Amino acid sequence: EGHDEVRAPLPRRADYPDQRGLLVTAAAIHKQKGLFFFLIQTEMGDLYKVTLDYEGEVVRDVVVSVFDTIHQANSLCITKTGLLFAASEFADHALFQFQSLGEDEDGPGVAHKVDDPELGDDGASAASVAPKFTPGPLKNLMMIDEQESSAPITDSIVADLCGEGTPQVYALCGRGARSSMRVMRHGVKVSEMAVSELPGYPNAVWTVRGRAEDAEDRYIVVSFTNATLVLSIGETVEEVTDSGFLARAPTLEVQLLADNAMLQVHPNGVRHIRVDGRSAEWKTPGKKTIEKASANARQLAISLAGGEIIYFELDVAGNLMEMGTKELGVDINTLDVGPLPEGRARSQFLSVGCYDNTVRLLSLDSQNLLEQVSSLQVPSRPESLALVEMASDASSGGGASAGGGTGLYLNVGLTSGVLQRVAVDPTSGSLSDTRTRFLGGRPVKLFRVKVAGQTGILALSSRGWLAYVLPSTGRYYMTPLSYDQLEYAANFASEQCPEGMVAIASNTLRILTVDKLGELFNQTAIPLRYTPRKFVQIPSGPSTGQLLVIESDHNEFSEIQRKMLA
Repeated sequence: EGHDEVRAPLPRRADYPDQRGLLVTAAAIHKQKGLFFFLIQTEMGDLYKVTLDYEGEVVRDVVVSVFDTIHQANSLCITKTGLLFAASEFADHALFQFQSLGEDEDGPGVAHKVDDPELGDDGASAASVAPKFTPGPLKNLMMIDEQESSAPITDSIVADLCGEGTPQVYALCGRGARSSMRVMRHGVKVSEMAVSELPGYPNAVWTVRGRAEDAEDRYIVVSFTNATLVLSIGETVEEVTDSGFLARAPTLEVQLLADNAMLQVHPNGVRHIRVDGRSAEWKTPGKKTIEKASANARQLAISLAGGEIIYFELDVAGNLMEMGTKELGVDINTLDVGPLPEGRARSQFLSVGCYDNTVRLLSLDSQNLLEQVSSLQVPSRPESLALVEMASDASSGGGASAGGGTGLYLNVGLTSGVLQRVAVDPTSGSLSDTRTRFLGGRPVKLFRVKVAGQTGILALSSRGWLAYVLPSTGRYYMTPLSYDQLEYAANFASEQCPEGMVAIASNTLRILTVDKLGELFNQTAIPLRYTPRKFVQIPSGPSTGQLLVIESDHNEFSEIQRKMLA
C-alpha cells in the first residue's frame, strides 16, 4: 500500500497481434521458506512465472518469464509436494509435476520492469516493449495424471453403433481445439500389450512358471485340435521344443506342481515332467480317452468317457499317485478341483458338472474320498466351474457391495450364457445362497485370474466379465470388459507386465491388462477440430453405424489456413 507502481509487460507470442491485449484468466501463488513466486496463465494457455526482486518492503523489479504452455485452466493450484493441478472448465483436468522452476531470468522470453511513465496500458504499448517467444513442448512441467471430464456436453445420443449388443453413450464435449466426441461404455478398460497371429486356430491357453516361488511365468502353452505349441517368455516370446511337453497331441490341462515339476494332461494320458527333465507317463486304461481335467499344485482329477473320475495326489517323494476312482453313470462336461488353500495339503472339494444339468460336489478328504456331499440342479448344462475364495458378501448382482470377510464360492457357467454363484460351506460342503446373472448369448467359460493382487474370476461369453474385490475399498465388482470377444484366457505375469492375462481370440494370441479397476464405465475420446454443435445418426442403409457431426467456431482459421500457417 502506497508503493510506487512497478510495471513489467507479459512476453507475447511472436504471431500475436500487437493491437490485442492479453487477459490473465488464472493464477496461483507458491510460498515457502526461501521460495516465493506467482504462476499466472493467460487466455492463450501460456504460463508465466512472476517473481519480485525486493529489498525490505521496496520492490525494485518485477521479473516475468515464460514458464510453459498448457491447456487453458479455470483455476490453478500448487501443492507443497511440487505438483500443479490445472482445473479446466472445458475438457480434461490435468496434474503436472515440476521438473524445474525456470531459473534463467536473463534468457529469451523474460521481461523486466519498464520505467517509461508515458507508456500506455493498451496492447500496442505492451507489444512495443514485450519480448517475443514461440510456444513449444513442456520444459518445466511434466503431466503425470489426467482426470477425464466431459464438460461441457453439447449433444449426446445412446445407440449401439458398434454392434456390441450393449448401447454406448456418444457425447459431443469441449470447446475449440480441445473438443472431442466421447464414446462411453459400461465396463472396465482393457489395454493390449501384444497381439500375435498363430499358425492355426487354438482352443485353449495356459501359462506356467519355472518354479513355484517365481514371480514371472516361464512358458505359454497353446493347445490346438491336434497339437500343442510351447512358447518361452523372455525379452521376446519364442517357440521352444525342449520343454518336455508332448507337442503332437492337444492339451487338456497344464499345471506347475508343488515340487516344481510340470504336469500336462492330454487325451491319451498324463505326462509328469520333473525338474531334471525326466518325464513319466500315465496311460488311460483300454481305449478310453480323457475328456476333462483339472489340477492344482498337489491334486489332479480327470474324467473319462462314460462318467468315470480318476483322482491323483502328489506324494512326499514327488510321485503322482492314483488315489481313487468313481463312476457317476452320466457323462461329465466340466470339473474343477479348486485352488490349493494356503497352508493346507489339499483342496477339500471336487466340483463336477454333468450332462444331466446337475453340479455335484465331491469330497476329497481321505476318510470319504469322492463321496458326494451336495448337488445343485441347474437350468441348462454346466459349461465351466470355478471354486474360489472371495468377499463373503459378494453379490453377483450389479455394481458393488460392501466388503467384509471371505467365503468359499462355487461359480457355475452355463451353456445358456448364465453365471450362477453359490456359497459353499467349507466344512460340510453344503450349497446355499444361489445368485444368477445373465452374461451373454454364448456358453460361459470361467478362469481364475489375479486382479490387484487377489484372486478374481474372468467369465467369457459373448462378452467378457471380470469379478473381483478391490483391496482399497473391500468392495466386490462384477463388470464387463470393454474389449473384443475372447475364447479362452489364463493369468499372465512377466517383467514388462507383472499382472495381466493371456487370451486367444480367433487365430490370435493377446496379452492384456485391465485398467482403472473399480470404475464401472470407460470412455474413448475422438479429437475434433472445432467446437461441436450437434450430431445425427445417418439413417440405416449402406452407411449405417455412422454419425454426422456439425462443428463451428467464430473467427477461427479454416483447416486449409491452419496448414498454411503451420
